[in-house]
Order: sequence, then structure tokens, then C-alpha cells
Amino acid sequence: MRTGSILESLALFVATTSAANVVEIGINRIRPGQEGLANTLRSRASSPSTFIETLVNNVTGGGYYASVNVGTPPQPQVLVIDTGSSDVWVIASDADLCTSSTLQHKYRDTCSHTYDSSKSSTYKLVNSEGFDITYLDGTGSSGDYIADTFEIGGASIKALQMGLASQTIRGTGIMGISYSASESTLDTYPNLIDQFQEQGLIATKAYSLYLNDFRSDSGSILFGGVDKDKFIGNLTTMPILQTKSSNGTAGHSVLAVALNSMTADPGTGKNKNPVSFPSGQPLPAILDSGTTLSYLPSSVASSLFNAIGAYTDDVVTGYTFIDCDGPDSLSLTFQLGQAATIELPKAQIVLDVFQGMQSQIPSNVPFSNACLFGFQDIGTASSSSLSVIAANNIAATSGSSYALLGDTFLRSSYVVYDLTNNEVGLAQANLNSTSSNVVELQASDVGIPTLTGVTAQQTTSTSSSGGSGGGGSGGGSGTTSGSDGGGTVTVTASPGSNVAAGRVSGPSYGVLAAAGAACLASFLGGAMVMA
Repeated sequence: MRTGSILESLALFVATTSAANVVEIGINRIRPGQEGLANTLRSRASSPSTFIETLVNNVTGGGYYASVNVGTPPQPQVLVIDTGSSDVWVIASDADLCTSSTLQHKYRDTCSHTYDSSKSSTYKLVNSEGFDITYLDGTGSSGDYIADTFEIGGASIKALQMGLASQTIRGTGIMGISYSASESTLDTYPNLIDQFQEQGLIATKAYSLYLNDFRSDSGSILFGGVDKDKFIGNLTTMPILQTKSSNGTAGHSVLAVALNSMTADPGTGKNKNPVSFPSGQPLPAILDSGTTLSYLPSSVASSLFNAIGAYTDDVVTGYTFIDCDGPDSLSLTFQLGQAATIELPKAQIVLDVFQGMQSQIPSNVPFSNACLFGFQDIGTASSSSLSVIAANNIAATSGSSYALLGDTFLRSSYVVYDLTNNEVGLAQANLNSTSSNVVELQASDVGIPTLTGVTAQQTTSTSSSGGSGGGGSGGGSGTTSGSDGGGTVTVTASPGSNVAAGRVSGPSYGVLAAAGAACLASFLGGAMVMA
């Protein structure tokens, strides 16, 4: 995902609350311009692979970003929050992409933030040239493994091991929060989510993800707790699937669950259409925040596209489009585990991202008003931060057939990832929730507790501001009570640019007084950054 231009004008806001171990951060959403996308639509013939990658990157805006500090004194960094990989890595100030205009032109990216180890008194070299990671979209980075102080949302982790990329084709680092078993080294180490628990910031290795409405500028990730106001009905738990490593050993390395069935409702008043799975068996599904769209195996994707009336452009772009003007009642229904049902309405999966550029859509696409479909064939997964190690582990287990459920699925879901008890909790997201009711997860919990959210969907939709900035106060509140120690660390996003700031404190950060606690970041169409 290309983020240099998106991140140029980020405004960062930090807030703290009176409760111990609870920190809140306001997040800005910056929308990418459309000019780059229009240009790539014209240039496909001369550079098909570059076109495909840049199209998706410009359309999606890059993912969910966290603003953190690394080193002493702190050096600001912006990182992609990624449940599909396990390493945290930052970009060295002298990295090849940062210093070579040739590489910047080739990869259409620049370095948004960099780290200079010589300026940190707490820097330590762990393994020279030991860091080397590749992602499913073909991007990657390499360099040293280092350790340094890592600050996120006011919480400080001492001597966190992370990669320091001296060679990279990505202009923004990654904050991987999956199992340490999928780290890009044979000698695994306690990664970020491990250290959150080991250093007493949270009681158990668990966090909750709430991406919210496609049209909204709000969302949150809550480390160590669950927000009952952010989901509807019961939180249904299911086991995280075991995978096989390259040596054949079974264990937990990927945040994947069983996708049992899919149903497509084209919204025409006719019967809903079941989507065919290979051999009629459940499909492993990776719940990956670092993937902006969602991807299905070719046979499953074809069945879905036929059922929903989508069109795959095999001539020019390779992407699947859908009619923006199709029925509003169009939807997809997913059943995961034994009882979790998630419905994806049209507004979350029919993506109107070509406004003002319909004339640039390939002429063979049979829609006068074409939208990008939020689900694609996995063969076109060119905007994914799923690590190749994780992809290989799940492929070795499932016979290469798996689903990659990215942000177009996760926006309609409330997801609790429990890496201690190897469980996922799923519920229908309560989109545009403006309140919070946080339950802290305890070390004594033998699994995700039985929890019930609100009874019905909030009816008021939050429209995106659509401009180039604006911060605001995040919604919700947090708690750190509990006998097991730890607490919760939450990240919240602001709902729009019209509620930009309350008060200012400190030399470089605006402080927003609001409820909640500390750490998340962006949406399809723009980047939300957490300070």
C-alpha cells in the first residue's frame, strides 16, 4: 500500500484520561486524491502490474495506521496495524527507498516517517541483517533486528524487538499483532502483543477490533478488553484454527477461523443464493486488518460473482466491478464457526470509489455507474499485508484454499482476538456507535467471556467528511478495574473534522479530552492515524 502522499498532512492528537492504564488517541482521516487513480487507469497498457497495484492502493487509501514513538528521545512513526503478520518494523532514515529518487519513482512511494538509531540512547542491535519479511502482495523489507523503547497511546514498552528496514519497497512500516509463531525469523521472540501482557499493560493477550461504517471516520482497537456497546446481540466464540509450519508441526500461527457458509442476496426479491465451497467443506478464513479488500479462492469467487451480478474485467484491470445502482437490499451473509452470523450490507461492500472517473473505467465493464466490489479473486490480492509465512502456513494446512477476509468484511464485524486462549469472538458490528461499555478481560478467564451487546443497530449513519483532514474526540470510555492487574489500551477515531480539538498540551501534540482509551487507525478511501 502506497502511503507517502496520504500521510503528508497528518495531524496527530493524543489524549489521556484520569483512569490509570487507559489512554485515548484521536485519529485523523486523510483522503487520497483521485488524480493518481485516473492516471493509472490510463497507463495500464504499458505497465500492467504497476497499474493493478497502484489502482488498488489509490482506491483503498492504504489501511489503518497507528502513530507511535520509538526510541529515546521519542521519534514519531506511522505504522500499519496488521493482524495478518507478527513483526513490528520501522524504516531506517538511510533506507534505500528514502534516499533514492529512482526507487521512489519505480515504486510510486516515499518514506513517510523514519527512525535514526544513532539518535536513540535506548537503541540496541539484536541481530545484524536478521530481519527479512515478504508480504502476500509482493512487497517486503529487510535489515536488522533491533530493540528500543516503543510508545503507543501513552503506554511505553521497554526494549521491544522490531525490524529496522534498510531495504524496503514500502514507504510505511508495519505493526504486526498476530502470533509470534509467524514472525520472520526462526528464533521467535516476544512480539508486541506478548510484551503488552508481559510488561503489565494488559492482563491477557487479547484485543478487540471495531472498524465501523465504510462512510464513517471512526473506529477503534481495544487492547485487553471488549466494548459491549460496539456490537449487537451475543458475542459468539470459536476456536482459532491450528496450522502446520514448514516442518509439519501443528500449532497456532495465523488468526484464522472456519468459514462454514456464504449466502448472496442480489436484492431482487428472489431467493438467496448459496455460494459454493470446494468439496462442500468449511473454508479457513484469515481475519486480516492489513488487507483492505477481501479475497476468495477462484472457484468461490466465481460462484459469488455469478450470484451477486458482479463482473470481472479480465481484459484490462483484472478486478471485479459491480453496479453502483443495483438494489439497496443487496447483501452477503457469512456463517463462521458453529453459530456466528455476519451480514454485510450493500453500503459496506459496493464501493463507490470512481466518482468523477467513470469515463476511465474499461469500456467492457457493463455498468454505466461502476463500483469496485469489496470481494475479489485471491489471485489479484495485490494490496495485502498478510505475511508470506502466515500465508504458507495456512496454505499447507488447507491445501492452498483459504479466504482472506479484510476490511470489507471486518467493517461489519466486531472481532475479539484472544491469543492466550486461541479463540476469536465475533458479532455483528453496531455501526456508528457513539457510546462505550468496556469490559476488561482478565488473566483468570479461561476463554472469551459470555457477553451480550446492544439489542439493535444504531439507526443514524455517520457520513464521511470527505475533506483532507480534521481530528476530533473519540467516542466511548474505558476501564482498568480488575484484580488481575493490567488494564485496557484503546485507540479511538474521531467522527469528523468539525470537532477538531479541545485543548492543547505539550510541545508537539494536541490533547483531546474525551472518553475512551488508546490506539487505531484508517479506512478504505483514506488513512486514519492514531497518535
